[in-house]
Amino acid sequence: MDPPYVTRLQGIRGRSGTVQQLYANLPLPLAAALDLEPAEAVTGKVVDRTQGLLVRWPERKQSPGQVAARRKKARRQEDRP
Repeated sequence: MDPPYVTRLQGIRGRSGTVQQLYANLPLPLAAALDLEPAEAVTGKVVDRTQGLLVRWPERKQSPGQVAARRKKARRQEDRP
């Protein structure tokens, strides 16, 4: 079994100084294995206190920034000898 990918939660504090949101960054190998793209919409569900479920939305729409980034990357690869 592959070793687990450990990540820390990041707390975002509001003006009052209290934590208002938590963010979890996914390690790139885990995101790649799940075929996740930047800005892709996902939702979460709590299974129990120790497990959560990440669910991809049915439609995988690309944002304008994603389309431009892919075109730029393709142009760079074409320019290489």
